[in-house]
Amino acid sequence: MNGPIESKVKAATAAATVSGFLVWLLGVYVFGGNVPLPVQALISLVVPAALTYIAGWQAPHTARTDPTALAAGDKPQ
Repeated sequence: MNGPIESKVKAATAAATVSGFLVWLLGVYVFGGNVPLPVQALISLVVPAALTYIAGWQAPHTARTDPTALAAGDKPQ
């Protein structure tokens, strides 16, 4: 499987990586280090999902220009 990684995948991966740091910043500077467990769970679920979705949505689509990407006889969906 050779070829470039699609820009949407790269953007979503970067956002998921950065979101962990942002969750930590919220805990330290907004809540003063004492984040209630229900709030911590909600933030840990919502922030990474939202950032990953937004990054994937905003990134440009990577067009497939390689004619050998499809097997012989397959039709694109």
